[in-house]
Amino acid sequence: MAEPIKKVSDRVLSRLAAADNATVLGMLSRRGYLKVYMRGVRCLTPGRRLSARAVTLRYLPSRPDLAKRIATGRYGEGFNVTPRWHALESLGPGDCFVGDAMGLSQVSTGGDVVFSTIVARGAAGLVTDGAVRDGHKVVKYGFPVYAGGSTPTIGEPDILPYEVNEPVQCGGVLVWPGDILLGDDDGVVVVPSQLAEEIIDEAVHHDEMEEALIDHVLKNKVSPSRFYPFNEETSKLYERWKKQHKGPARKKRAP
Repeated sequence: MAEPIKKVSDRVLSRLAAADNATVLGMLSRRGYLKVYMRGVRCLTPGRRLSARAVTLRYLPSRPDLAKRIATGRYGEGFNVTPRWHALESLGPGDCFVGDAMGLSQVSTGGDVVFSTIVARGAAGLVTDGAVRDGHKVVKYGFPVYAGGSTPTIGEPDILPYEVNEPVQCGGVLVWPGDILLGDDDGVVVVPSQLAEEIIDEAVHHDEMEEALIDHVLKNKVSPSRFYPFNEETSKLYERWKKQHKGPARKKRAP
């Protein structure tokens, strides 16, 4: 059984959402977390930012006896619904459904009817290394969607939902229940829940220094090589920039 889930606050989620994924990836890398970027999990909803706590569901390869148990709702002790419904109906605001489909990127983990539950529960989004059935409909719900792909087929011939809120892999990354999923147009980074608060200030500071540097380069038409990687000259430039731009850092320029 997994350890008790650490619930990261909504305030922390909001602050992490303001940091760049590349920056967060760097913060984690320096702490020895090198396998936190999901492979083969792509953004199906460009322009939507995800910062949410993981509620996990592990799928297994299909087998007739397991399929029969799940179809009748007889799934272990204490369950009166099938595992997928149990996971989805466990969601709340600030939570994200994370489906471990073993990297089977063209196998459905659910479709528009199933994932309408995310809207009904006021949850934050959907991440899976499997496919989303009727993906063109699911993306219209308004929440961020990250998946291996989109498909018109059902998943049951290939996989079956099995285990809820236990550690899973998704896109080759370990996801512990309660970990933070950060998604942008480039994909998904997993932040271990116990590190979420620790890296926030460092990430925000880094992004502000980059903003100061980019402002200087574009305004003065100079090369950033003197200031990047960050050095003493960058710090001086940043201090001058802060005096001119009091308050929170401005939004990043669109690429």
